[in-house]
Amino acid sequence: MLNQLYFSDRYNELLDSAGLPRLHWQAMIEQLQHEEPAVMRKRIEAVQRQIRDNGVTYNVYADTHGVQRPWDLDVLPLIIPQEEWQHIAASVAQRATLLNQILLDIYGPQHLLSSGQLPPGLIYGHNGFLTPCVGMSHDDDDALHSYAVDIARAPNGQWWVVSDRTQAPTGAGYALENRTIISSAFPELFRDLNIERLSGFFASMRDSLAHWGHRVAARQATAVAGITPLGAGEPPLIVILTPGPYNETYHEQSFLAGYLGYPLVQGSDLTVRNGVVWLKTIAGLQPVHAILRRIDDDYCDPLELNAESLLGVAGLTEVARLGHVLIANALGANLLQSGALLGFLPSLCQSLLGEDLCMPSVATWWCGEPTALAYVIANLDFLVIKPAYPQVQSSPIFGEDLNAMQKEALIAKLRAQPDHYIAQERVDISHAPVLVNHHQPQLSSLAVSVRVYAFATPNGY
Repeated sequence: MLNQLYFSDRYNELLDSAGLPRLHWQAMIEQLQHEEPAVMRKRIEAVQRQIRDNGVTYNVYADTHGVQRPWDLDVLPLIIPQEEWQHIAASVAQRATLLNQILLDIYGPQHLLSSGQLPPGLIYGHNGFLTPCVGMSHDDDDALHSYAVDIARAPNGQWWVVSDRTQAPTGAGYALENRTIISSAFPELFRDLNIERLSGFFASMRDSLAHWGHRVAARQATAVAGITPLGAGEPPLIVILTPGPYNETYHEQSFLAGYLGYPLVQGSDLTVRNGVVWLKTIAGLQPVHAILRRIDDDYCDPLELNAESLLGVAGLTEVARLGHVLIANALGANLLQSGALLGFLPSLCQSLLGEDLCMPSVATWWCGEPTALAYVIANLDFLVIKPAYPQVQSSPIFGEDLNAMQKEALIAKLRAQPDHYIAQERVDISHAPVLVNHHQPQLSSLAVSVRVYAFATPNGY
């Protein structure tokens, strides 16, 4: 049955080139081979029951099956050996450090723009560049507090970065809940394989936000009459700002708030007075020291960023400028999610960090550069065309799927507004095992990517 899962044109997470289970999968395979189908069905039913009982959902707008869709969790975990994970972790930490430096420069001295290392059109053409945020300072020079990156494995086994998530990265709560559910389905394996625990990540998140929250509290007490300093051991007030219950990841936000012990609030629960953000409570207004936001940049403040927003807090940008609240991530971080940046990161890593980029991005060309545009047009059959900026409404276009007339139309569009588009190389990503047909469980495989999370601390990511 395992040999049916082998594909010569893709990297197989489970099987090696000889069609044998990789070493780090052997304990899992041995258990599956010696387990009765009825036992595996019970494991699958237990996972589905726990998802249902916990109310784990992913909300989908305009879904014909209803707004709240149950979370789809396969019972088989993806197993990554320790030495490989260490490389991934170091690469993600380096990438987060690099992107943070880029963000600080773009909203600060702008050396990268003035020196030509970043094309001004790439930055100023992005509607995520927020002029009101230019010149903001950040404690410990950390503006990118929370970072997530989507990675996938190429046929040669190399991990590649597919996309960066820098605005308000989602999913860490789902990862934690997934781990809790699957560990209860395979308690013996989790014990015997010595699986890396996730609690340390969330403890670092809590400690780091508290560290910066205390600094904010001290500035508030110095600048605003009536605010008393926090006492020794007194925790700062940290909230998670949500768009509300109709947001697609609202369940995850609620779960994370409960796990971290933070109030989950909407914009209407907060107000700005005397240069401070306050939380409305039954006991009165309480000063907020840090906001872990799940609202898009420009929706955070209807006063300075988007007058049509009903989700944010009027005056929040000014409070951030004063340093009287920490916002994670800093307003304007959406800029870094542009795929147009990917091709510039290797040289920027050398310039800013003095080292090579540990994990490469999928080959990407920003059509705003004449040489890149010429290459894209000449190699359209092998590329995927995507929008460079969020304001460009376009789905990915696979060049090989177009007929001659459609190619000509696309080329005309690229030449008319080249800076609006990027092109990426197509990569056949790896496959991992999954269980299908829950009534009669059988192994199958699906293409897999991994989202990895990093959080800033005073001592690095």
